[in-house]
Amino acid sequence: MNPPGAEIPREQVQSQVNRILASDPFRDSPALQRLLTYLVEEAKEGRSEGLKEYSIGTSVFQRGAEFDPRTDSIVRVQMGVLRKKLAKYYAEAGARDELVVEVPRGHYAPAVHLRPAVTPPTAEHQTPQRRLPRWLAAGVLALAIVAGVGFFLLQNAPRPTRASDLKAAQWANHPVWKGFFDSGNPTKLVVGVPFMFSIGGMMARDPMVNNAEDMQASDHVKSLAKTVGPVRPCEVYTGLGEAAGINLLTRFFASASQDLTLIRSRLAKWQDLATGNAIFLSSARFRTLDKQIDRPVDFEFVAHGSRLVAHIRNPRPGEQSDYDTAIGGGPDGSDDGTDYALVSVWPGTLPGRRIITMGGTYTWGTEGAAEYLTDGPSLSELKNRLATGMPADPARHGLQILLRVVVKNNQVASTSYVTHHWLQ
Repeated sequence: MNPPGAEIPREQVQSQVNRILASDPFRDSPALQRLLTYLVEEAKEGRSEGLKEYSIGTSVFQRGAEFDPRTDSIVRVQMGVLRKKLAKYYAEAGARDELVVEVPRGHYAPAVHLRPAVTPPTAEHQTPQRRLPRWLAAGVLALAIVAGVGFFLLQNAPRPTRASDLKAAQWANHPVWKGFFDSGNPTKLVVGVPFMFSIGGMMARDPMVNNAEDMQASDHVKSLAKTVGPVRPCEVYTGLGEAAGINLLTRFFASASQDLTLIRSRLAKWQDLATGNAIFLSSARFRTLDKQIDRPVDFEFVAHGSRLVAHIRNPRPGEQSDYDTAIGGGPDGSDDGTDYALVSVWPGTLPGRRIITMGGTYTWGTEGAAEYLTDGPSLSELKNRLATGMPADPARHGLQILLRVVVKNNQVASTSYVTHHWLQ
């Protein structure tokens, strides 16, 4: 743990580790927090010799017994990141710390040592100090007190627990998420953008107008153009549900040290589906590339007048053929009621790739779907339900899930499972 002859009390080492974990480079990285904590704990217990790539992969990154470091580089990659973050910490917030924690290259066991003492300048080399004005000295003292209190609160904040670590990686073999957290298999997040138009200095949205062809054929748009002026397509906004879904999904993937590349729906290309996994986060009315993918479906959204309903082509016993959305009429004109969301999981365009689409008839259904698929208890429930009719190799088959989303005052109140179909 530290060089011979430089025994450092365990309490002092743990205090230093806690300080590092609470710092900016580590605060929002559960994966690195868990990695550093594990390495230090193993070293403190005299198990440094057992710190191997396999043991770290299975204990920290929750790889199964089949973990093969030769084909899965997660430990090597994360160790490199850990060393960089430690160097950043000691170059900034920890520049004056007495203890230095590092992991030498080529090793997994951490080293802890005292920082070499710095000899203060002699009197003849010291720069004469000027006395601060009283008002300035008082301000500096006040800032020091505030900083001290803040540091105390930071140091005594609850430490991350194992229960909160790497929640996404825990679902790496879930029928929905299998393949999305594999090393070297990046994921693109394609977000639906509503087709809006600028008219007379105003932004307008007609839910039945979702592309330039719809706009040119719309009687409403033609009427507005005659009254107000020229109409131009515009893509500058997305729904609140989509925005919330982006946050949920990026945090979910970040908890497994995975990045999500964000792409607007209109800019998504077929190459994006060939170079990795893809998630389409989009309400049903938005036009996205996934609607052009030739995959079998049992569930779909169909138009009933100005409404969209979730339709099951071949309902099974206990299933309805149509699940009708009822949104609106809440207090102060807010949205209340029930929305439905569809989740579809398909094999990708190349072997080893996968595609997920999730979205409701309204933006709230889209948020509810993203929330459900990033929530531990919901995923546990869903895994049990998906066991019904599950094929031997689910990654080679399609899957569709219907969810019910209850909306209260423009907020998702709850999301629940309705039914699912495996697609052969």
